[in-house]
Amino acid sequence: MRLSSSRTADPVSEALEPEPRPATPAGPPGSASTGGWYRYVLESLLLVGLLVCADHLFFDGNRFSNINPRPFWIPVLLMSVQYGLAGGVFAAFASTLALYSGALPSQLATQDYYAYSRLIVAEPTSWLACALVLGGLSSLQLAHAAEVRRQRDEAQAAAEDLGHGLQQALSDLGRLELQIAAETRTAGAIARAFAGLEPGGPERLAASFAAFARLVVGASDLTVYAPRGGAWVAVGHAGEARDAPRLARLEPDTLQALGHGPDQASASPRLLAAGASPLWPDGAILVPVVPQSGADASALIVVEGCPSGQSAAAARRAQDVALGLGGLLKHGATGEHGAR
Repeated sequence: MRLSSSRTADPVSEALEPEPRPATPAGPPGSASTGGWYRYVLESLLLVGLLVCADHLFFDGNRFSNINPRPFWIPVLLMSVQYGLAGGVFAAFASTLALYSGALPSQLATQDYYAYSRLIVAEPTSWLACALVLGGLSSLQLAHAAEVRRQRDEAQAAAEDLGHGLQQALSDLGRLELQIAAETRTAGAIARAFAGLEPGGPERLAASFAAFARLVVGASDLTVYAPRGGAWVAVGHAGEARDAPRLARLEPDTLQALGHGPDQASASPRLLAAGASPLWPDGAILVPVVPQSGADASALIVVEGCPSGQSAAAARRAQDVALGLGGLLKHGATGEHGAR
């Protein structure tokens, strides 16, 4: 007996295969920061503005000309360390603008133009150089930290995928074990039911065939009817919900109305949906048993309690079972005639 499975491939390998994740684009080293460009812009302007206000409130407003080094180094150093190259360069330019917006130192009579120019641009140049060097190193560290965080996040995501895959694989294995155990029990029950067939006459054969047919069809109840006295009488029943057939006797008029009268013995299986007939309120499948082509039906199989959505497949299996029972009845009748 071939075991069926809902998966055609190995469920373990399918479950362990992680789902593809979109790659996270890494920004350039200079853009690595804890915030965005607006953060170091606002913080630089705020620090420089506070220094300018302090110069006007507590000093003479000459941009700390009497203090060496000037406090404008503070925003340059802070922004370079915190935000890297971009933050340091912006803070250097902001400090330079603040410095040049105030009163420049007067040129001495003994100073030439170039000496005075070097005095004016010395500190802004130092700020820019510091921002380039210190900010560049900070940008490299920030970029490295961002890469480490990205790798950590990918490793955590891969671990979560692996955990989900293992859980799915264990669940699939559990379902497969249950399915194999159920099919093994079903195969054993079918073998025992087949061994219990009694070929001692058509009616005894049809009666003992009910348990075997119910297991093959996969229904909860199956009844075999045989013609007797102008009606169809239940001669064999096997079921989980009931120990006795729902209807012990079927009249010919009832079967004629359902399309299974004596003159319609070779008709295909009749599927009755739930509520289609008051005799079987939950639905049923009627399959005639015809020993050979053109002969009258020698038995009638009524299948009840098919799994939801599997009525068509159950009808095909029931028709195969009816063909098998018809063949057994034909050989049994042939054997009886030969013995006579």
